[in-house]
Amino acid sequence: MHTLKFKTIGVFVNPRKSQVLAPLDQLERWIHLNKPNVKFLLCAYNSPYTREKYDQLELADEKKIIHESDAIITLGGDGTILKTVQSVGETGIPILGVNLGGLGFLAETPPDLLLNHLESLLQGHYLIEERSLLNCRVNDTQEIYYAINDLVFDKAGFARVIEIVTKVDKRLLNSYIADAMIISTPTGSTGYSLSAGGPIVIPQTKVFIINPICPHSLTNRPVVVADESKICIQVNTEHKEVNLFRDGRKAGSYPSGTRFHISKADFTIKMVRIKNRGFFETLRRKLNWGEDFRDKNRWSYANSSR
Repeated sequence: MHTLKFKTIGVFVNPRKSQVLAPLDQLERWIHLNKPNVKFLLCAYNSPYTREKYDQLELADEKKIIHESDAIITLGGDGTILKTVQSVGETGIPILGVNLGGLGFLAETPPDLLLNHLESLLQGHYLIEERSLLNCRVNDTQEIYYAINDLVFDKAGFARVIEIVTKVDKRLLNSYIADAMIISTPTGSTGYSLSAGGPIVIPQTKVFIINPICPHSLTNRPVVVADESKICIQVNTEHKEVNLFRDGRKAGSYPSGTRFHISKADFTIKMVRIKNRGFFETLRRKLNWGEDFRDKNRWSYANSSR
């Protein structure tokens, strides 16, 4: 049981999801009835769904929320958490994710348990799970990006493959000829990297995944390295530029030959867990492992053949 007292809790929502209205209404009623000694700050990312109709939720900009909050609740999906991570940065503010989206590997709280999990949080009945991040420095400059899921080096719409010279601790791993490259954390192993044939990695594992996308050689497979490793990526292309994406958002475009120096960030992101649900249980539940589809397929086939 934790003894941390929460004086202010920030609430971030996905502005594209009308589903945020129901949990916001529930939260408004709960605060009105229970009168907790906690201030709630609502940042809606200019969402049309807030309409400034709440008396118990104080509207505030992102800067104020990050400055004052002891914890943050996100209403959306994993994408909302990824955006919030960039705002939280090195502050160490714990994040409780409410899943209004699809799989939700990061946002685990279902909307119908929002109030239940909020009460557990305020009572100190929660766990903190720390997630490592990637630190990406462009060339030898001070231009730095952080990513909790992954970094993707992409050929910027160019039709031909690109060369991705990859070094680990100053030793050449490979000069990949491929469409793109993913450098993933364990957290990001269930995201883009998984879709590109990468392994599923338990979040607490101290590794990074180097995963080429559509490599020219079939022997080029994903490689797992220790997260203490220093990775250097140099992308060479006949096209004028390459793109860098962090956690699914474009960070910038860079000329051919740019070097990207990647290492583990010196801070972590703290995720709130209310129930001690194991990662394997989450995998089975989210990916429908163990389900018997034979009867369903037989029924679908029988119906379609009529």
